[in-house]
Amino acid sequence: METINNLLLHLDPFLILPYRFFSNPMIGWWAGTGVLALWSVLLGEFTAAFVYRVNRGPIRENWDRTAYYHEQSLKAKQCGDEKAYRGINKLANEAYGKSFFLFLAMGMASLWPAFFAAAWLQLRFADLTFSLPGWIGGFELNHLAPFILVYIAVRITASRVRRLIPFLNAPPGPEESRTSR
Repeated sequence: METINNLLLHLDPFLILPYRFFSNPMIGWWAGTGVLALWSVLLGEFTAAFVYRVNRGPIRENWDRTAYYHEQSLKAKQCGDEKAYRGINKLANEAYGKSFFLFLAMGMASLWPAFFAAAWLQLRFADLTFSLPGWIGGFELNHLAPFILVYIAVRITASRVRRLIPFLNAPPGPEESRTSR
């Protein structure tokens, strides 16, 4: 943990810059948190795209294997061979499970910057709280709640813009991997 704190302390002058763009502290907080969330999303997206590029071969093999076993199990079912169907279907489920967890791991690769950003916010703004206005008054949120809300909004926006950036395009699904050979 000490290594991460040292890294965050070295990055602190860079990370705090957007918080100082405005003289009004509240506007500065929201602008800085928005920029931090944007950086987190962009770094996460580039990490996920890189991980996909590195694992492109195994991903395609897993999808092809899944599709092949699925087709074979359906053929066995059509022929009335229930034992072969169950055996091949088990292989198809195993191949699908490998593909699923590989995609899940790649998706998690896009989230690591948000955890570093949250750790930096904890180091920098640990004592900061936000009181909720209106009928919810008296309820306070720590510094992470606004970051999470802004991060989610930036991630949703980025998902809509992502298709315009070729390097960040989504990896092929099972249909695309079979037809792109």
